[in-house]
Amino acid sequence: MSKYPPNQELPPLGALCLDYTEDIHRPPGDPLNPDSFEFPLVHAFVKDATVTNVVFSGVYDDEFIAKFVEGCNELERKGAIGVITSCGFLAQLQSRISGLINIPIASSSLLQIPSVMALLPPQKKLAILTFDKDNLGKAQFDGVGIPEEYQKRLVVYGAKAGKPLKNIIIEGSGYVAEDFEAEMVELAQEALADTPSVGAFVLECTQMPPTAKAIQKATGLPVYNVVTMIDWFYSGLVPKTFPEDPNKEEGYKTKKRSAKEKGPGN
Repeated sequence: MSKYPPNQELPPLGALCLDYTEDIHRPPGDPLNPDSFEFPLVHAFVKDATVTNVVFSGVYDDEFIAKFVEGCNELERKGAIGVITSCGFLAQLQSRISGLINIPIASSSLLQIPSVMALLPPQKKLAILTFDKDNLGKAQFDGVGIPEEYQKRLVVYGAKAGKPLKNIIIEGSGYVAEDFEAEMVELAQEALADTPSVGAFVLECTQMPPTAKAIQKATGLPVYNVVTMIDWFYSGLVPKTFPEDPNKEEGYKTKKRSAKEKGPGN
């Protein structure tokens, strides 16, 4: 089994934290909880990155983008080898910020959409579960380079007012894991009822990964989220170590090859 060295020996990943996230309960599975990963995180807060500015303000202006560049530079100074964020709506940062910083950035779980689409049969659709349906769209999809033909196969379902997720984020309500999980399962089942051709889910919101297991169990479909994206991202930045080969010397031996292994002219 491949593995990482001990946590304290690994270089950290940097996390951009938003201006409204310091008091949100973050259980294991949330990307800002250190128990979600085998590697360490360092953090930088982005001034004025409020819910209004990140989710509800449309296309970001250059001044707002500059605040995230500053945050990435701070994380680099702290030793981060890559950057993640704490909101899937920051997908629109990806293409605008990657050329302005010195270390790689993975801005959103939506980065996985092209890969997940490639895994699905062409007649299948991909459902995105999001914090806010009305504000998730082309700006974010274009930001992470999702081709137009894939965008046509996306169906988006958003958390509803008065339900746990929006109450937790906007109203400051208590975090009851069972209620939040039930909301996300209901949303996934609504997507399937409306669009039976859904073949997989991508969870936009960084609060959603702890509910992924329940969604998968309820629907029987693959579920991808920001944690699956971050695990993949870091695995390229710091490859895992494989066990020592117990048959190393056996590999030294020359093997016979027949014509079926040889190409033309050999």
